Amino acid sequence: MEITHYTPTELLELYPDAKKIGWTPTKIGVMFRSGLLVGFISGKHNSAMILEESFIELMKYTNRVNRSRDINLD
Repeated sequence: MEITHYTPTELLELYPDAKKIGWTPTKIGVMFRSGLLVGFISGKHNSAMILEESFIELMKYTNRVNRSRDINLD
């Protein structure tokens, strides 16, 4: 698989369904700065450049968590 980095805005253009779970470019940037996404800060654009694969994996994880929210802990 090719290593590809995108800005948060570009990722939402590629994966518009992420908006359905409330993800915005700002929230994606916060997730990146919190260590949930892999990438680097571009000095040229002063923007997060996020590894596409890490974005996909975080979306998958979020979907799994959302599906299991009805867990009864009694």
